[in-house]
Amino acid sequence: MFLLTTIISLGMLAEYGRITLKLPDQSEKFYAILCLAWFMNLANVLSPRSEIEILTLGFLVMFAYFLGISKRHELALAAHFRELVLCVFGLVYLVMVPLFLPRIHQSARGVEWTIVFLLINWAGDTGAYFAGKRFGRNKLYPIISPKKTREGAYGGLAASFAFTLLAKLTFFRPMPWAAVIFVPPIVGAVAQVGDFCESLLKRAFEVKDSGSILPGHGGFLDRFDGVVFSLPVMYACVRAFS
Repeated sequence: MFLLTTIISLGMLAEYGRITLKLPDQSEKFYAILCLAWFMNLANVLSPRSEIEILTLGFLVMFAYFLGISKRHELALAAHFRELVLCVFGLVYLVMVPLFLPRIHQSARGVEWTIVFLLINWAGDTGAYFAGKRFGRNKLYPIISPKKTREGAYGGLAASFAFTLLAKLTFFRPMPWAAVIFVPPIVGAVAQVGDFCESLLKRAFEVKDSGSILPGHGGFLDRFDGVVFSLPVMYACVRAFS
C-alpha cells in the first residue's frame, strides 16, 4: 500500500510540477521536488506516524535548496519565491495527504474500508457523469467547472450511497448501518470539493487536463483529485465507526 501510494503521489506531483513551474530552471526544480518527495515517502515507511517531522524536514530542505539557487534569479526573485511556495504546497497536498491511504488500510478491517472508500469516490464520479448527462440543467459552479451540474452532484452522491449499501450487504457485513448512512454523503461531498479544487488549479494555470497518462481520464491529478481530498475525512470516519 505504501508503494502504491508513492507511485500515485509521485505521478500527481510530476504533473503538478509541469503545470506550476515556469522559470528557466524548471527541469532542475522538477526533479528536485520529485526526489525530495520520494525520500519523504521512504522516511514515512521507515518511521510511520512521523508525518509532522517529515513534513517539517522536507520544508526546510526545500527552502534551503531554493535559497542556494537564488543567485541565478537575481532579477526574478519574486517569481522564484512563488515557485518555492508552490513546491511546498505540492508537498503537503500531494505527498503528505495521500499518506492517509496506508493509515486507512492499516486500520481494523482496513482492506474493506479501503475498498468502500474507493467505491464511494469512483461510483460518485460515474454517477455524477451519467446523471449530469441525462438530467443536468443547473450549473453547480460554472466559473470553475462549467460542465458540472447540481443534478450530477446529487447523482454522484446517490451512486456513492448505493455502492456503500451494496458493500454492506456483500463483503463488509460488520460495517455499522450508521456508517452506511453517514459516510457516503460526507466523503462523497468532500471528494466533489476536491474535484473543484483541482479544476481551480488547472484554470489558474490555463490547462485543460493535468496529463494524458491514463487514457480517457487525463492524468493522475484528474483521476485522484477527489480521492486525495477526501482521504483525511475517510480516515476520520474509519476511526469513528471502527
